[in-house]
Amino acid sequence: MFPLPSQVLRQREGLLADTPFPLLLHALMVEERTCTLELKVRQREKRITFEDGAPVACNSNLLHETLGKYLVEKGRLTEGDYQKSLAESVSSGMQLGGLLVQKGLISPFDLYKQLQANLAHKLLDCFRWTEAKYRLIADVEHPDATVRANTAQLILTGVSTQLPFDTVATHFTFTDDRRFGQMPGVESAPKLSSKDARLFQALRQRPTFNELLERTGFDMDSVLRRLYALCLLGVAGFAEDVDARAEELARRAPAATPAPEPVPTPVPVLAQAPSGTPFADEDEAARNALVGAFLNHRSLDPFALLEVPEDVQPVALRKAFLAAADRFSPLRFQTSELKEKAEGMLAAYARAYGLLSEPEQNALWKKRRQAHREKARSNTGRPSTAEQFRIRTDLLDATTQFDEAKRRLEARNFAGAFEYFEYACDIDPRPLYQAHRAWARYLMKPEAHGRLVLQELQELTRQEPGLEEGWAFLGDVARGEGQWALAEDALRKAFKLNPQQRRYVALIQEIARRR
Repeated sequence: MFPLPSQVLRQREGLLADTPFPLLLHALMVEERTCTLELKVRQREKRITFEDGAPVACNSNLLHETLGKYLVEKGRLTEGDYQKSLAESVSSGMQLGGLLVQKGLISPFDLYKQLQANLAHKLLDCFRWTEAKYRLIADVEHPDATVRANTAQLILTGVSTQLPFDTVATHFTFTDDRRFGQMPGVESAPKLSSKDARLFQALRQRPTFNELLERTGFDMDSVLRRLYALCLLGVAGFAEDVDARAEELARRAPAATPAPEPVPTPVPVLAQAPSGTPFADEDEAARNALVGAFLNHRSLDPFALLEVPEDVQPVALRKAFLAAADRFSPLRFQTSELKEKAEGMLAAYARAYGLLSEPEQNALWKKRRQAHREKARSNTGRPSTAEQFRIRTDLLDATTQFDEAKRRLEARNFAGAFEYFEYACDIDPRPLYQAHRAWARYLMKPEAHGRLVLQELQELTRQEPGLEEGWAFLGDVARGEGQWALAEDALRKAFKLNPQQRRYVALIQEIARRR
């Protein structure tokens, strides 16, 4: 059904048109690769860092994907605070996230959540980059942040919502008589939405694709997308593959052995709780302290992590390690999310203690700290003019492109407007930008593009029924095409969304006279 992950990764570069993004993600996950995936399409670029098969960072040249702009868009940060913090971040060299926490504009816990959401947002956008070139790079710049994306969940969501349907239909083909089923022995599967779960349950009866459509009541687009994702993840498959997997698991199962004689159950010994009052998961201060430490620990060297001087003695080093381990002991937390972070901190403290306990490693880290101090002394702390220029120009801003397109539209430069609306949609495919792009396309050549633009706007308004501009443009194009009923319906919906716009009333009255 799909090529083996090792075969997918054998080719170090290629086109996402030939090797779809979800296929690459799955291969990197299965092979547990640590690498960088570079994507390029026209003026857009992204570099995704993977650690042990999981995406942990994604850098792009798209302005709206930066953390600050993302927080502004989500209403977690004002534009004024963003601009001030950005200027301070550039001048000081401090990361924006840490600076926002330091200034009290966001809590560490909220910052971690937003970093996770921003990473997912940037990765999901890659599913629509079907024209991109990709390149796998062995060198990895390990990010300071400690967020990780769930690859399986990412594939299911991305295929279901972002991947163009043409890509799914091209790379997932089968005959009408093929039957599908649930794959046995799956150890880890993504969380299923109610819609996904309904389809997954229907697979128990080994249906054909058409039977699956009938039993779920979903449209072909929804079923094919979800089936593609579930089969790629190995959660579902062709019926014959399901049977083969079941037979393989049966062969691997150990032979039954006689039950051992009962052994008296020893009295359980309860683990000793850490000293001090245990933290509650609902304790905001404790939660923020843990998440703040978790976010920053990868940017600290062993001395800084354990908060010890370079001339620390073995006894003092051991005390510092025990104190650090006790501070965020996993026994203090109950929810899996916080307990996992506490375990991560405990492992980090243990690694730091191990490194500083070995004389050779201790000396090596002292040299690294000395080199870092010398570099800091020789640095002015301010980026050069070239660096400042790069910071400004390396980021593509969809809003700037959109504003330029509207200026060209007002000047009746329809071809130029379409070009810049296309740029804006490339950078950030918002429905508003797509509606204007369709309108500019129509104005360029109404006689040639009328039918195409009607279809484009009808699909857009179906997906975004609250977009006034979509209905308004649909009404105008339908008027131009002589489809009066469609035009009146679209303009009425636009008027309902914006009753202050009297132009819609005048156009509806004009259509009524014509009809």
